[in-house]
Amino acid sequence: MEMLVRLMGMIMNVFTKGAASIIVQEKLLTEKDMNKGRGANRNPYFGRVLMRKTFSGYVMGTDYAASVANAATRMGNVTSAEEVQLKQNWHKPINGDGGEWFSTDRATESKIYLKLQRNEQQIAHKITTEYFLDGHPATPEEQASIEAWLKKKSSTQSSTQTDLGVDKEHEQHFMLPQLDTITYIKQGDKELKPHEVFAMAVAVA
Repeated sequence: MEMLVRLMGMIMNVFTKGAASIIVQEKLLTEKDMNKGRGANRNPYFGRVLMRKTFSGYVMGTDYAASVANAATRMGNVTSAEEVQLKQNWHKPINGDGGEWFSTDRATESKIYLKLQRNEQQIAHKITTEYFLDGHPATPEEQASIEAWLKKKSSTQSSTQTDLGVDKEHEQHFMLPQLDTITYIKQGDKELKPHEVFAMAVAVA
């Protein structure tokens, strides 16, 4: 946790809140991400697949309620963030100055998430996903097989935003990658590679 706290401080000090950025996340896929299967049809990929997601044109440091309120205001439905009650059942902003940058899990407060929002002014915003199987880039056939085992997530519009009269065209899009899975952040000529920073800190210690 100490390393994560240091990383949080570095992110807030190095980068500008609300500026378009590139964020890379890498994580080993587990039973939380993939179906297990059963009997002879068991998932053969547990512990073997590294997923890399690249978020391009997203911003860090965003106030969810204010963003949704602004969208609802443009639709002529609300006038302030105070009128917006977001359904944040599984995460909440951390205490202190980093609340617009980071969230924690509501159950144990043991995990930290980097709050990202799609920059609506940047046309090139996108998420790119790559898979590495046993250390090598997955072939198209391997990727198709891996994706067949992934748990499907709902892509329906946010019910909170729908209730506030925000239509799909103006819906605000948020992502919450876990902080200890972030491997690279770039914003203009500023960049940060957390794993390299941590490795150097351990070597010095």
